[in-house]
Amino acid sequence: MIKNIDKYRFEDLFDLDKMQKLTDAMSLALEVGLVIVSPDGIPITEPSNFCPFCLNVVRKSPIGSRNCAYSDKVLGRKSEVPIVSKCLSAGLTDAGVSIIIGGKHLASWMVGQVMIEDDMLTEEELRERARELEIDEEFFLESVKTVPVKTREQLDRILDMVHIMAMQLSEFGLQSYRQKEELAYHEELERELRGENEKLEIYHKYDNLTGLYSRAYYEGKLKELIDKKAYPIVIIMGDMNNLKLYNDVFGHEEGDNALKVLASILKKEAGNDYIIGRCGGDEFGIVIPKGREEIAQDYCERVHAACVNIPDAMVPPSIALGYAVLESEEMELAQVIKSAEEYMYKAKIKKKRAQNIHQDIMEVLYRKQYISEKQVEESVERIGRFGKYLGLEDYNIGILKLAARLQDVGLIGVAEAVVKKETKRTPEEYAQIAKHTEIGYRLARLYDESFPAADVILQSHECWFGKGYPNQLRGKEILFNSRVLYMVGTYSGWIFPKPTGSNMEVAAARLRLREEAGKQFDPELVEKFLKYLEEEEKID
Repeated sequence: MIKNIDKYRFEDLFDLDKMQKLTDAMSLALEVGLVIVSPDGIPITEPSNFCPFCLNVVRKSPIGSRNCAYSDKVLGRKSEVPIVSKCLSAGLTDAGVSIIIGGKHLASWMVGQVMIEDDMLTEEELRERARELEIDEEFFLESVKTVPVKTREQLDRILDMVHIMAMQLSEFGLQSYRQKEELAYHEELERELRGENEKLEIYHKYDNLTGLYSRAYYEGKLKELIDKKAYPIVIIMGDMNNLKLYNDVFGHEEGDNALKVLASILKKEAGNDYIIGRCGGDEFGIVIPKGREEIAQDYCERVHAACVNIPDAMVPPSIALGYAVLESEEMELAQVIKSAEEYMYKAKIKKKRAQNIHQDIMEVLYRKQYISEKQVEESVERIGRFGKYLGLEDYNIGILKLAARLQDVGLIGVAEAVVKKETKRTPEEYAQIAKHTEIGYRLARLYDESFPAADVILQSHECWFGKGYPNQLRGKEILFNSRVLYMVGTYSGWIFPKPTGSNMEVAAARLRLREEAGKQFDPELVEKFLKYLEEEEKID
């Protein structure tokens, strides 16, 4: 990612009036709805050529409006190719085309509100959707006729064009970014010349957070070694793994702590003559004067071993390292640094492929006996069977099972004493527990494979009568999948043995389910679940 791109929004780099005109013209020419939204699904431009059915029928329904918001989140995530999906409310086909500038996902073009000629819902399916949305069936059927119909080939060509336009915008945005950065750079130089020399001297040598050398000082020391011809010089480049996870899931304070822990390891395993600098947010550089490859390899291995052995770490600190040797003045420094960086990137990719953050965290939870692996697996299997019993689509069942497996992953951010407390928790302790769904939600959003389960996890402890957490939703404000997950997961915990379960008799647990219908749980789902249990999980 290009340095400093994170501080920019789409609106900072483009003229929104011109973008509105472009979007309006494209939508009319292509006969599809278009709108540019932020990565969070918030509209940046006004909707262009939106289908009246979507605007005046589906989005007028509270359930339909929530379905649209959820679809916008799914379609608006970062992707190198268009993401295509059918809407939850009426089976229309929509797509999201990412606008990526300098590696950062700044916006998405939402395209669609069309029906695909060979993939349209039947009249009965449309009537069922109307009932779900609490919309008059005849009005719904009549209104849906206003939706444009395209062939799959036509939609593919439209998406190709929008994708090409998105790539062009990425180029224009990059130019705008560079102009702004250059202007900001010159303004910064002017500020420096206006009297901050003394303050800059104080911070010139050391990085304020980690205590390592600053980038400027580190590069200056490297230049001194080259001027002194202190060959061979080992150059090690490092890039911290999972810093985004620390910042987004556990908070920037934990991210800063992880950086400091990693910096202390780099210093502890180094020799007295090593030069160690923080060269960026998660980037480090290490120089070993009069070094050799075997010394660099040994240092990297010791750093990796020290990271693994950090006790009680929620997620152990980790760094990708790559090294190269500047043998003599005949070699180019830039080429040696590039070689070290390429080595580092290969190590980072290898680590990413081998790593399963969710599974790693779940293993910590199992090891600490926050939850039981067997209990989780039983809950996953039960919710899969119940989903089939309800006649849900395989894709939806897959999301439910994924959410059931990761439902409590956010407990990693809660103190062990609070999780394992057997007596009544204080309001402060309850508030800590309540955070675990939000932590799990943020964790799930970090990765493509878990993204579809994020909203389900967030609402997995909302109660039918509105006393759940984190947002005290009630009734059908709660996602259907979350209502299913909460009920089945809670029942599975009731009948599972202690210490992680309640060890309740099966018959008593089923009676408790009926008692909590309309309180904790969706009453209609309770009736269906009890019928399922009676037919599929008979009591001996």
